[in-house]
Amino acid sequence: MTKAIAPLEEELRKSGQERFAEFLRIYASLNTRLAYATDLGIPLDWVPGYRPPDPTRRRGRARRSQPTGLEWLPWCLRNGFTSFAEVRVEHVERWLGELAAAGYRDATRARMLSAVSAFYRKYLLREGLAEHNPVALVDRSAQHLNRPAGTPSSTVLWSFEACRALLLAAYLLVDRHRHGLRDRAMVEILIGTGVRAEELVGIDIADYHRPEPGGPAAQRVHGKGAKDRRVALAPPVADAVEAYLAERRPATVPARTGQVGTRPREPLFITRTGARVHVSHVQAVLRRLCATFAPPADAPPPRARWLRDLLATEQAAFIALHLEPLRETIHPHSARHSYATHAKNRGAEARQVQRDLGHASLTTTEGYLHDAENLALSAAHDLSPALHRGWLAAP
Repeated sequence: MTKAIAPLEEELRKSGQERFAEFLRIYASLNTRLAYATDLGIPLDWVPGYRPPDPTRRRGRARRSQPTGLEWLPWCLRNGFTSFAEVRVEHVERWLGELAAAGYRDATRARMLSAVSAFYRKYLLREGLAEHNPVALVDRSAQHLNRPAGTPSSTVLWSFEACRALLLAAYLLVDRHRHGLRDRAMVEILIGTGVRAEELVGIDIADYHRPEPGGPAAQRVHGKGAKDRRVALAPPVADAVEAYLAERRPATVPARTGQVGTRPREPLFITRTGARVHVSHVQAVLRRLCATFAPPADAPPPRARWLRDLLATEQAAFIALHLEPLRETIHPHSARHSYATHAKNRGAEARQVQRDLGHASLTTTEGYLHDAENLALSAAHDLSPALHRGWLAAP
């Protein structure tokens, strides 16, 4: 026998905060909790561990989209549902149709649908607050939500030379910025390992280990679903981390204890106030590198003489050439796709790339591979002319 289905209005008004907090605590990452809360329409104040951004800070948390009223929970209330058990597959499909009519992209609708499915599967069914998962019966193909397995992602790929340009830019500014060593180490790890931005800022000092000076290092990262993995840091990346650690000050604001364990965690990358850096800092670093070496055409000339001299060098010209196309679209997640693609193109096995990125499925990794170089080097360019040689005139 299932438990009595609690009315939706009562859950939202009385016990909703506790119930939704229980669901969100399934996920260890605060960013994952915020993503699910945003897609479902759960008030952010109800998210465990959430702190509103400080309006006085120059850089706060990344801005999140404002609620539109079309998120799942507000939509259910507006359409008069009093119980989660009342929702049927036709209601879910009508909701998806309204999202499409409002201009939501297919990828966004698919993500929001997955959030609803997780809410039912991982919480409502387990707690007896619903008797079935209506999302399971949705025809995703008819809703244009299915993407063929291995379809390349639309995330902008950084070319191999663009990755080199970012690393060089961070290196050249080490002595010219207050956090130059920290920023360079973050860029080195981001590009050199393919970790997520959330994983990068979540690294603790205790997670870093280098057995021998000058050799490779190992880094434990805390991935999605509270799954930890160890990633390799090549000597150039480890050297950048060591240079940062040599001048790093102790954290003055200890990291808040997570769900597992009670021992305080010492963050590896900290701000000037001693707090753990946020993912918005990673985005800001990448944008600053682009703005410094590839400023917009209408930007005023730099006032600092050292910067004018630096921008006149051949190295700066190389950086500007490859960063200018990325200036408006640069995002930390592109480093992850770039790592997968360039590692594969340089001979790495797909399974190894999957392990490096922490993907549970090889299909997910295949979606990260942008195969422009593989297409250019395809054996088809040699095979097809050979099959036609002798009877088909050469172009």
